[in-house]
Amino acid sequence: MEDQVERLRDALEAIRVSDGAFSTELSPSDDSVRTVAWFSRRLGSSGLLVSNGQGHVKVSDDAARWLLSHDDRILAGILHSRVLLFGEILQLLSDNPGITHSQLKENATSKYKLDWKTLDPVRKRVGWLRSLGYVQFSFDKKLSVTETGLEVLALLDIVDPNQVSRTVERPNVPVPDLPVAIGEEMKSFTSEELSERKSAFGYVPRSNVKDIYESIRHLCLLFDPASTKDQFIASCRIDFGVKDTSGMSALYALKSMGLIEQFSMDGYRLTSQAREWIDSDQPWGLIAIVHAHILIVGELIPYLAEVTRVPNLRETVNGAYGTRLSLSEIRSRIHLLVSCSAVEQLAPGQYRATPEGLAILDQLTLLAERDVPVDVPHADDDLSMARNDSLREELIVAATNSQHPERFELAVQQCFETLGFRSEHLGGPGKTDVLVHYADGPGQTRRFIADAKSSASGTVTETMVQFPALKDHTTKHKADFAVLVAPDFSGRIISWAAENNVVLLNVPRLCVLLENQQRNPAPLDEVIAFLGGKKDGWLNLESTWRAQQRTGDLFVEVIDCLRREYEDPDDETGGALTAEQIYFVLRDAVEPRPTQVAIKPLLDFLSSPLAQGTRPAGKGWRLPDPPTLIARRLRTIAARIDAINEAD
Repeated sequence: MEDQVERLRDALEAIRVSDGAFSTELSPSDDSVRTVAWFSRRLGSSGLLVSNGQGHVKVSDDAARWLLSHDDRILAGILHSRVLLFGEILQLLSDNPGITHSQLKENATSKYKLDWKTLDPVRKRVGWLRSLGYVQFSFDKKLSVTETGLEVLALLDIVDPNQVSRTVERPNVPVPDLPVAIGEEMKSFTSEELSERKSAFGYVPRSNVKDIYESIRHLCLLFDPASTKDQFIASCRIDFGVKDTSGMSALYALKSMGLIEQFSMDGYRLTSQAREWIDSDQPWGLIAIVHAHILIVGELIPYLAEVTRVPNLRETVNGAYGTRLSLSEIRSRIHLLVSCSAVEQLAPGQYRATPEGLAILDQLTLLAERDVPVDVPHADDDLSMARNDSLREELIVAATNSQHPERFELAVQQCFETLGFRSEHLGGPGKTDVLVHYADGPGQTRRFIADAKSSASGTVTETMVQFPALKDHTTKHKADFAVLVAPDFSGRIISWAAENNVVLLNVPRLCVLLENQQRNPAPLDEVIAFLGGKKDGWLNLESTWRAQQRTGDLFVEVIDCLRREYEDPDDETGGALTAEQIYFVLRDAVEPRPTQVAIKPLLDFLSSPLAQGTRPAGKGWRLPDPPTLIARRLRTIAARIDAINEAD
């Protein structure tokens, strides 16, 4: 987040020296290749780009002035003039220092009469202000204005809340009524119950003449009156032309959605809520029922108040709720909302909530966002992630427990162990706190020292650190470098550390390092490069994490693409797809747009004896097993590799 301004500068510089054609490809900040059109869609209303109306854009005069002057106050002025409640965030934080994102949202919406239902608008604005260095986010999740931010605030024309003419008001449409039983169920939900909803949307067979709403209604009517599993599967085979396994998947999906229930060994019937929805013949009941049982359904609607593309929606929602919904899982939910008239499709891949969809929010109980977005995995990874979460929590608490400094030292030692190093807690007079060992080639070991400095105030200054002692410890342990870990740093310690070749690592960044190395681990030598103070070490780590995330996302999308084709094949493909066919399916669904060169190695890996996830079929590949079986094989291999370290 803190790198947004530099990434924006790189993008605008790349556009400035290009021909500006929408189709021109750029790679300004990392290894991602994106077109000018991609940047234009995201920056078009910011005042940073202007169009000539003929498929070309150029950098605006104001943006060019910022690029040439390197004066970030100009960028702040541009954004403040274009974005509702940008500079005003600085004023709100100046008046209310040390508040959270949630408290800032409540403050902003009440004062400026805004209809923000999510934290997303606040997070985006705060993100840019943090990147500009005007807002600080502390390790205890509190926001405050920096001295530079206060200086810029004095230059901005801040709007009085009573004079705001542009408010985001909900369209004046009648609030849709829910059937009685469904409405009562909605009112009774607790936050804990909402967070425990199933994440899998499930498989719903469809025909060429039925959308997902009509298909679900048709499937439910197969249980009016009650039916057996075999009767339902046979009806699916006849009505939708699907295999028995697909019919079974549809049965499980309806049950997960809360539409049918099992009342005997082989008997199923409609739930009372499903009966009410069908009798009402209105789509809102179905939205409410599915929302009550499937994670993140109604929650999508407020994020679609403005035109949004599915990849952007997925990234935002996963960050806000700590989920890991795939693009296909988001699309399934969107298709349901579209078929129920709560969302409309404006262009391929672009959606917006309808007035009725926004109005139905008054009838739904929504899961609260996390105040700080985090990303957590599915249940299969819960154990290792839970350990990581506990460690990060302990690190944050111990960092300010200056009465017991050894607690923080032990937490830091465990952090380096978790990152994959061999570390020792030494401590005591004349010793370093943590000695960390790492490999430097076959049979060769090197080391660095880590000094843990807790502080009750949450900040460590130059008066609290003895740099000569750190240098002595480095020499004594024949270490290559020293890392100073603390809750945060301020004052001259930053320049003094640079002069003494000591790398400063605050707790927030260490937590980010732990989290990203858990999800998308970069090679350990890249972590060492960062810890050792190598120039652009953190930027290189972020680039690797992004690349790992993109590859993982694409891997899942390829499997899901093969799964869909296998479950619903046509005469042309026979359930198998080539790399080229997969590319055409995914090219507008995944950003950045994938290539066949990127897809082919994933198919090769899936077809390996270890994964056994695909089998050759003609010129393509087909999926012989459910994705869960592929995941089970890979988890088994991972567990056996983990056992090597445990045995050691």
